[in-house]
Amino acid sequence: MRIAAIVMTLSLTAMPASAQAPMDEGVAIGPWKVEAVSKGQKFERCTMTRTTDDGVDVQFTRDAVGLDLSMSSPKWKLGRGKSYPVELAAGSSVLQADVAASSNVVSLPVKDERFLKSLKLADGLEVKGEGATIKVALDKSAAGLDRLEACYAKNGSATETNPFVAPKIKP
Repeated sequence: MRIAAIVMTLSLTAMPASAQAPMDEGVAIGPWKVEAVSKGQKFERCTMTRTTDDGVDVQFTRDAVGLDLSMSSPKWKLGRGKSYPVELAAGSSVLQADVAASSNVVSLPVKDERFLKSLKLADGLEVKGEGATIKVALDKSAAGLDRLEACYAKNGSATETNPFVAPKIKP
C-alpha cells in the first residue's frame, strides 16, 4: 500500500514538469540538431546547430535569403556593428571574409558554392581570426546540410499550399 502511494505521488509530481516542457521537434543528425523555427504560427527559417569542444555555438541558418553561418560564445566581447576579417578553411577550400558582429555573435552568409561543397565533404572547418582559430568538427555535416535544405523546402512552401491552415513545422 505504501509503495503504491509513493508511486502515485512520484507520478503526480512528475506530470506537471513534463506538461510544462516544450515539445522538441528537432532532428539529431550526429552532433548536429536540425529544426524549423517559427514566430507564432509563421515559419521563419531552419537551423542546424552544435557546440564545439571549446564551447562555441555554431549555427547554420537557412532562410529566404540563403545560408548563413554564425558562431557565438558567452566569453566573447565584440563590437556591435563591427566586422572582423577571418579565413575559413574546409578541406582544400579557403574563403576570405568579414564576419559581422553583435555583442558575442559573428555571422556571415555562405554564398560560395565551392565552399559549401567543401563543408559537406571536409572533416573540419577552421575559422581563423586575428586572435585565435576556432575548430568545428564537420562529422555528419553533409547529411545535416541536406536535411537543413529539406527542412526549408518543406516549411518554406507550406503556407503557399493552403493559406487557410497553419503549416505543420517539420525539421
